[in-house]
Amino acid sequence: MRRLPTLPQPAAASTSTSTPEVVAELGRILSTRSWNKGRAYKRLAPSVTAAHVADLFRTASAAPEPATALAFFECLARRPGFRHTADSHAALLGLLSRRRAPAQYEKLVVSMLNCSHTAEDMRVSADAIQAIGRTGGARLALSPKCYNFAIRSLARFDMIEDMGMVYSQLVQDGLLPGVVTYNIMIKAYCKEGDLAMAHRYFRLLLEGGLETETFTCNALVLGYCRMGELRKACWLFLMMPLMGCQRNEYSYTILIQGLCDAQYVREALVLLLMMRRDGCSPNVHTYTFMISGLCKAGWVDNARLLFDEMPCSGVIPSVMTYNTMISGYCKSGRMNDALGIKELMEKNGCHPDDWTYNTLIHGLCDGKTDEAEELLNTAFRGGFTPTAVTFTNLINGYCKAEKIDDAIRVKDNMMLSKCKLDIQAFGKLINSLIKKDRLKEAKELLTEISANGLVPNVITYTSIIDGYCKSGKVDTALEVLKMMEHDGYKPNAWTYSSLMYGLVQDKKLHKAMALITQMQEDGIIPNVITYTTLVQGQCNEHDFDNAFRLFEMMGQNGLTPDEHAYAVLTDALCKAGRTEEAYSFLVRKGVALTKVYYTTLIDGFSKAGNTDFAATLIERMIDEGCTPDSYTYSVLLHALCKQKKLHEALPILDQMTLRGIKCTIVAYTILVDEMLREGKHDHAKRIYNEMTSSGHKPSAITYTVFINSYCKEGRLEEAEDLILEMEKEGVAPDVVTYNIFIDGCGHMGYIDRAFSTLKRMMDASVEPNHWTYCLLLKHLLKGNLANVHYVDTSGMWNLIELEAVWQLFERMAKHGLNPTVTTYCSIIAGFCKASRLEESCFLLDHMCGKGIPPNEDIYTLLIKCCCDTKLFEKAMSLVSNMLECGFQPHLESYKLLIVGLCNEGDFEKAKSMFRDLLELGYNHDEVAWKILNDGLLKAGYVDICSQMLSDMEKRHCCINSQTYAMMTNNMHEISGSLVSELRGSV
Repeated sequence: MRRLPTLPQPAAASTSTSTPEVVAELGRILSTRSWNKGRAYKRLAPSVTAAHVADLFRTASAAPEPATALAFFECLARRPGFRHTADSHAALLGLLSRRRAPAQYEKLVVSMLNCSHTAEDMRVSADAIQAIGRTGGARLALSPKCYNFAIRSLARFDMIEDMGMVYSQLVQDGLLPGVVTYNIMIKAYCKEGDLAMAHRYFRLLLEGGLETETFTCNALVLGYCRMGELRKACWLFLMMPLMGCQRNEYSYTILIQGLCDAQYVREALVLLLMMRRDGCSPNVHTYTFMISGLCKAGWVDNARLLFDEMPCSGVIPSVMTYNTMISGYCKSGRMNDALGIKELMEKNGCHPDDWTYNTLIHGLCDGKTDEAEELLNTAFRGGFTPTAVTFTNLINGYCKAEKIDDAIRVKDNMMLSKCKLDIQAFGKLINSLIKKDRLKEAKELLTEISANGLVPNVITYTSIIDGYCKSGKVDTALEVLKMMEHDGYKPNAWTYSSLMYGLVQDKKLHKAMALITQMQEDGIIPNVITYTTLVQGQCNEHDFDNAFRLFEMMGQNGLTPDEHAYAVLTDALCKAGRTEEAYSFLVRKGVALTKVYYTTLIDGFSKAGNTDFAATLIERMIDEGCTPDSYTYSVLLHALCKQKKLHEALPILDQMTLRGIKCTIVAYTILVDEMLREGKHDHAKRIYNEMTSSGHKPSAITYTVFINSYCKEGRLEEAEDLILEMEKEGVAPDVVTYNIFIDGCGHMGYIDRAFSTLKRMMDASVEPNHWTYCLLLKHLLKGNLANVHYVDTSGMWNLIELEAVWQLFERMAKHGLNPTVTTYCSIIAGFCKASRLEESCFLLDHMCGKGIPPNEDIYTLLIKCCCDTKLFEKAMSLVSNMLECGFQPHLESYKLLIVGLCNEGDFEKAKSMFRDLLELGYNHDEVAWKILNDGLLKAGYVDICSQMLSDMEKRHCCINSQTYAMMTNNMHEISGSLVSELRGSV
């Protein structure tokens, strides 16, 4: 609840700043007959403070007689510069009442309340009033008027409990509360939102035979509005005349505010018209609340009409009114109008405040951050002091505009102005740096947080972790996780979900799965997002059995899969050519088909060659009131073009036009690509012109389609010109663009030009992929083989020798390039695919000799190659090397190795390796799924599988009941099948 700001004061009244020596001497002086005429008093008086007075009156041994005390109190009050406090008043009242001395108690109480400038002062005053009541002095001293003044003073600080105690004191003193008393109490409780207590005092008012007033009803209407009980508020408002209470402008203003806050703006407008007919004139607050309500409802033009009406009605807009109008324009994106209100404000002699400037700066930061900074500079010269909010808005604006250097400059200026940047702004800066791949600066900024006295919290850390994961820097995200845990913060569900997403994208599903176990150990229940991310990971590895298992586990844990979860699994099945299965899965689960599902199924059936059924689905989609969008048609266009049915694809553009669906750049690009493939260059150019004239800017894919066509036709100069045009237009060529051009150069025999393109590619921070190095090696191999004009990349790795690899490295060095871990990984992947382990291991030694440590992917490739060639001892040593380097082998590697060892009859080594992996933090459900069920059971090793499952039970591995049931059922089924086969063979 909002409270009034306290005024700056000296030390709190209740805290003594006096000294015992001064108090003791004062006591001796005041005990003399002519105390105020002696030299001792005149010497001591200038140093006496209100705290000395309070301590003196409360010290039994030093306290003067009541008459002397009162005289001394009044004498000090006349001294220039001296101010009594609530505490000194309370001490005097306590002394007088304890001794039942005659005095003007009411005058002293009023003076004490006037001296109470803080809630603490007011509490001292309330205690003093109760204290004199307990001594019996108040019965003769305080009037109802005095009590009302005390209650009203307490109400200023929302001190409801103290108000209740003073009210009780009034009743105990035999005094009758009046309408004023009840009105104050009713308003205070209504303001607090305690309608039950407000009603209690209202009943007491009626039971006392007192008549309700307009003030009483206004207070109750306010209470109803505060509690959202607008029906009761409106009923009471309408009943006011019948209760003899005339409605005034405050009655209308209170209800108009309540209606606007609850977004009943039309009703508030009706009330405004009714107000005028009722003889009440809207005041500045009425207009401001009404304008605010209209702006929040998006009716900014109506708000402006009301704003312009104010001067005609003789009402001068306040700073708040101007600010409300400015805020409305800013939220509507009409910054010119907002700035116009500011100019009008200044013209009318109303000075913009901090809120005005911060609102305008925040609005301009949405696309016009440079103008926002200019406004800040102008405001600063006019005396405006920027706050952390001001700077943070600018930083957010520059980050959103991807002007990170400007954002850092603002941050540095903020530091110089000694204005502290908050955690959220640091987080925004760090995430922006991460997106720009400026990881070193991002880390430096993370350490700067602590240096500035700020403590990163879970949200800050998780936001940074999320940023790294989304930028593909999951290893760095894991480092931040360690920092977070070192600082004593535990990851939350968002942290885990972000890490899982990053690990899945980095093809480290086994690590993502292991996080579920860690989550549960931390007492965090995995949610739908968590499971959906893991389902996506299993689908990426085409392990659909595990994806379905996760889906079932989700339901078993009381979670209902959402549309995105179903869409992930459906999309993956369709892309894997299992569209019929995806369709039946949705039907079996009773999932209502939405636009997303229809589009995915249409794409799947189209790519499977069943375009007729895909077209039928579009018609069914329309019949069910689910309007297909441009993407829906794009997938159908793509499928038809893939099937060389351009004549069927073109009429779809006409269907889209008839249905009012604008063709997207994706659809245009699909058609252009197919036309170029069929040699219809004129048609392609016409479609391209139609695309650009409709306002679409060519994407990297659009340019790449033309570059691919030019390269196939040997028109390399035109292809390179198009790459230059891309860069000029701000469209960055991607790895596919460069690969196509490299391949084109190689086909023309321009090997040096191909390597120059590789250099250009890496300088542009585009990481070459496996296909890049395959293309370069292919063309080097073609040059080395006599009378060979074409080399098939699929069979290339059976022909290529290490000499070609050294030639690749030499060519790279000639162009100032060094092989990276990606280079080695790409080449080793090729040799492993051809089961050429010797060459792969030689390259591993070569890269280590160059000081390039192998990554996780290289180890995984080599382990698979060892297993394929039945060199299991070598595979086991590679697993050990991986673990020593801090890598966690994929469960697929363990599966190949354990099943391979069993095939060789080396069951003890297989069991030993399985026991070792149980200690490495894998998700135990996934271990059971992949190694036991999909590995050993499918290979027929039921006994070994049973023993390993028992090992898991002994080690108290956390296995889902559904997984355990699946394992035992499958073991029984396979055992039964084996027995049947044996009997049949006998």
